[in-house]
This record gives sequence, structure tokens and C-alpha cells, in this order.
Amino acid sequence: MSAFEFSGHAEYDESGKDLVCAGASTIAIGTVNAIYALLQLQPEVEQAAEGGGYLKVDLPTDLEPEIDAKLQLIVQVMTAQVYSMVQNYGQYIQINYNQVGGGTE
Repeated sequence: MSAFEFSGHAEYDESGKDLVCAGASTIAIGTVNAIYALLQLQPEVEQAAEGGGYLKVDLPTDLEPEIDAKLQLIVQVMTAQVYSMVQNYGQYIQINYNQVGGGTE
């Protein structure tokens, strides 16, 4: 995976009480923090200035194979966490995969 993006609002509850939104945000920010803390890598992060609801993270590329494997593992953990949320709150959160660079999945 070379990037991930969280966008929109879950609308599970009103702002400040939306546990689905809070959970997704925690997973996303926790992933960025883990990449920095465990691998000393600084991903490129873009987020909404006001109102929240948007976070895009471009992951570093051209890494040593061992570091890239660890990075991909961290991102796979994030994906598993979000997938778990989808299983429980699918009407409020979804996962979309986009492949870049040609080819199909």
C-alpha cells in the first residue's frame, strides 16, 4: 500500500458523541504515529483544516525491504481494525480500495 485516506463523517451520532467517527480517527492517527514511532519514518499527511472529516497519508517509498515489510504490516493492522469496525457498523463506515499504477485486482 502506498497511501491511505479517511474521508467523510460517520454520522453515527452528533458531533462529539460519534463513537464510530472517533474510532476511525483514532485508528488513522494511531497508524501515522506508529509509523513515526516504530520506524522513524515521516509519512506525508494532508488533513482538513476545519471541521475534520479528511486525512490522507502518502507512505514513504523506496525503502529497504525490511523497513517496507514493517511499514506494510502496520498498515495491514490498520486495515484489519477498520474492517472490524465495518463488520459492526457497516451502515456508518466503509472501505474502498483503489489501485494505482495500472493493472487490476
